[in-house]
Amino acid sequence: MNPHTLKERLRGVLAFTPTPFTQDDRLDADGLAAHVDYLARRGAGAIVVCGGTGEFFSLDLDEYRAAIRIAAEAARGQVPVLAGIGHATRTACQLAEYAAAVGVAGLLIHPQYFVEAPDDGLVLHYQTLARATGLGLIVFSTKHAPVTPDLVKRLAEIEQVVAFKDESGDLAVFRELVRGLGSRLVWINGMGELYAGPYFTAGAQAFTSGIVNFAPQITLSVWRAGVAGRADELRDLIEHKVKPLAALRERKRGYAIAVVKEAMNLLGLPGGTVRPPLVPVAREDRDELRRVLIRLELLQE
Repeated sequence: MNPHTLKERLRGVLAFTPTPFTQDDRLDADGLAAHVDYLARRGAGAIVVCGGTGEFFSLDLDEYRAAIRIAAEAARGQVPVLAGIGHATRTACQLAEYAAAVGVAGLLIHPQYFVEAPDDGLVLHYQTLARATGLGLIVFSTKHAPVTPDLVKRLAEIEQVVAFKDESGDLAVFRELVRGLGSRLVWINGMGELYAGPYFTAGAQAFTSGIVNFAPQITLSVWRAGVAGRADELRDLIEHKVKPLAALRERKRGYAIAVVKEAMNLLGLPGGTVRPPLVPVAREDRDELRRVLIRLELLQE
């Protein structure tokens, strides 16, 4: 998919799929394929594999490539599949070239965490990835590795850069970028359903979600209410359906992923287990998660 086409397709809910691992710590290839197909049929606007929710940091390179290939094949062209690309430039290019070869639609470029790279180095990182694949690239800003407005403007000069995902939560910066760059990029709320209201107001055209993996009806209802400007409905959905799930995901470090996987397991979906350094949901929290799913009518007693 060329960058222009990807840019036009990046709307709605971007589903960040977990990578399911078996109890003997293997990649569950069949489970991943089945879940990508599930998300595509449930209304996801695009599917991201090997993102943060996909524990890309815990995959060896063979698993990384396998997960990308499995997702691209399983989607069968129903929706765009994006590959999260981490690591330093040389390894990132190898993964990106493989992703392009197996048919992914674009790349989400993970921040560099351990190395405090200068802006010139980050521009070179994106330029090198753009030359290596020709695919559309999404800039990703987080609290731990925020991308400054000046850097976003420099990255927007690269033709293949098509979108900006904000997970830093700085709405003032997000608004400034939307005003300054307008339609040059697609603007993505990376804070999920919980902050859908203010990000819609600030100009977001899509939002990312982990909850969509086990409760697509909730996530898509949030999207539809926000797009239609039904503010009261949106507030009600967030207060009564999103917040109980978000509170559990925020209870402990690493739970943002572990709770999604455990909710999937409880609902008969292929969540699997997490890998160290993450830990599974504690028994008491699992019991509470089960009660929340029942209360939300996602699970029968």
